[in-house]
Amino acid sequence: MNVPSRPPAKSPRFPCSRRAAVSFLAFATFLAPTFSATGAAAPQTSTLVTLAKIREAWVQDLHAKQLEPILKFYAPDAVFLQPTGERITGSTALRTLFQTIMATFNSDLTLHSQNLETSGDLAYDSGDFQETLTTIATGAKITAKGSYIIIFKRQPNGSWEIVQHVWTGTPPPGT
Repeated sequence: MNVPSRPPAKSPRFPCSRRAAVSFLAFATFLAPTFSATGAAAPQTSTLVTLAKIREAWVQDLHAKQLEPILKFYAPDAVFLQPTGERITGSTALRTLFQTIMATFNSDLTLHSQNLETSGDLAYDSGDFQETLTTIATGAKITAKGSYIIIFKRQPNGSWEIVQHVWTGTPPPGT
C-alpha cells in the first residue's frame, strides 16, 4: 500500500510545521537552565559563599597564627606575589614566608572584598586590605594598606585551593 507523502499539516493558529515546533521546544528546554535565574544562581551562590568563608578563615588563621590551616588553603604549586614584586612559589616557600611572618609580627589584617566571581573551575576575590603589623620583639607598629587578588581553582574533589595570591601597595618599612 503506497501512501503519497504530504508535507506536514500546518495549524491555522501556528503557521509552522509540527517538526519545527517540536524542535523549538526541545531547543528551548535544553537552554532553559542556561538562562534561568534559579538554575544557575543556586550553585553560583553556594560557591561564592564557600569562597567567602575560605577568605574569612584564612584571615582568622593568620590572626591566630595557625600555620598548617593556612597552608592547606594553597595548591602545592601556588604563587604568592608580594608588594615588592617578589614571587614566592610552592609549599616549602609559602611555609617559610608564613613562619617568618607569624614569628615576627602580630597582624590585625582586614580584607574588604570588592569582587568575588567564578567562571567554571576558576574564581577570584579582589578587594582592599588594611593591616597593622605589631613587631613582637619591640611592639613597634607598621601600618599598611593596598589591594589584593586571590585566584582559586576548583580541585577534582570539588574543593577550592588558592593558586595565585597577590598583594599590591607600598610595602611597609621593615617587611
